Formats: sequence, structure tokens, C-alpha cells
Amino acid sequence: MTKPKFVTVLALLVSILPTVALGQSGATGLRWHGSLSTSQSSGDYGTPLSSRLRDTTLGLSVEYGDWELGLKLPYLEQTAQVPSVGGVRAFRIGPKGRILLNRRFVANQPLLVDQTVRGVGDVTTTLTRSFATGGRDGIAWDLGAQVKLPVSGAGKDLSTGQADYSLLAGATKPFGDFSVGANIGYTIVGRPYDETYRNTWMAGFDASWRFMPASRLGLSLGLETSPEPGGVAARSVSLSYSYLFTSGLRVQASLTRGLSDGTADRSGGLAVSYGF
Repeated sequence: MTKPKFVTVLALLVSILPTVALGQSGATGLRWHGSLSTSQSSGDYGTPLSSRLRDTTLGLSVEYGDWELGLKLPYLEQTAQVPSVGGVRAFRIGPKGRILLNRRFVANQPLLVDQTVRGVGDVTTTLTRSFATGGRDGIAWDLGAQVKLPVSGAGKDLSTGQADYSLLAGATKPFGDFSVGANIGYTIVGRPYDETYRNTWMAGFDASWRFMPASRLGLSLGLETSPEPGGVAARSVSLSYSYLFTSGLRVQASLTRGLSDGTADRSGGLAVSYGF
């Protein structure tokens, strides 16, 4: 068994065993959530070249009291340009799924052609603790830790082959049918032997409006520093719409526009989730 697979299996066991123990001990109050999402993005990242990425992600989470443990498994399909005779792909997937220009790529070729690679992406596990102050209309706080596990490996340029470790914090304040929130995070980036990645900071702001009992509109602004020294920070704005059915099924559609060369020019996605 290769090292990335061993790390993944070990982490999954560590994640699942506490939940199994709670179930066997007769603990009540476990709430499960499953989701399936798909998104597609494209951009040139400030170059004459282009890259397209399709991401289909299966998610599973379990809540117990104020704690939530989540797991996401993506399947990726990335199309980037390569020289028609030999050579390497123009873009690769870097830390935390960022699209980065491949430094080994040679662009002065007489002909460039599209090449598509597909495969399972890196698994992400998240453990979150929620805090509420002042009752229903008070500020809700979330503190969490996240690990990106190197399932994919670096062979197809769909992963760095290293684990990333993040600390996350967020706060949300409701105002009737409106709510606003802010979040911040810091990631310790895994560094392959041939890269000089640096750790990253991220911050975001979001607002939502429940304009009907089951419908909600959301607006989000995001910023994340580049893992590459001298690289461009990723800045984006997203608009989303979600509908919650009485059965507990939620459907959400989103559109994202990149505001810098550090992120995709445009992307869209659809997610379906269910709580049980």
C-alpha cells in the first residue's frame, strides 16, 4: 500500500471510529447529512493559455450536539494545454485545489493541444465545534480544523501528493430574514521536495436573505493568499440560491466570478443535500 493511501485509510478510521462507538453505546442525537455537488470552472489565470476543471464531490457529515465531522471525496476532470510533441501540462492542481501554472511547462511550441486527465481528488475531512451566544438572535461561532488527505498523488497533476492542514473560524449574525457572516482561516501547506510553497491565509464575507419560507439568496466574497511566493491572491464573488423542501432535501445553485488572476474566471455549480 502506498504512503498516500495508508495515510488516507488511517485518517478515515480515526474519523469513523468515534461515531461507531457513539452508535454502539446507544447515544442519541446523531444527525447525518449527505450531499452530491458538481461544478465546472474555466480560466486563463493571467496567461494566454486556458484550463477547465469539472469537480463532482460526494459529501457525508454527522452532527452530535455542537460537534460536526465531515468528509468530502471529489472526482476531478481537468483539461489543460500541452505541446503536441511531448512536454507537460500547462496547469496543475496545487495546495487546497488551487489551479497553478506548471513551472515545467514550455509554451514556445509550434502547436498546443488540449489534454484531459481524470481521477479521484484529495479527500478533505473537517471537524467543527459550534458556539451560540444570546439565544436565537445572537452571534453563532464556529471553530474547526480541516485536513486535506493526499489520496490522488501527484502523478496526474491533480494533487501535490502532500497533506494540507487548516484552522478555520467563522461567525454569523441573523437579523430576521437576513444574516451576515465572516470567516478566516490559515493553512499549513504540504511542500513537495521540488516546490517552494508557503502557508496561506483566507478570509471571506457572506450575506443571505430568506425572501420566502423555503428560499434563500446568498452573496459571498472570498480572498486567499497564493501558495506560491510572489503569486496572485485568489479573489472571487459568488451568488447562490437555495431551496429547502419539507422532506429535508436542499438544492442549491451558485455562480462565481473571479476577480483576480489567482482564480478561475468563471464557474457554476449545483449541489443537492439531505439530512436524516
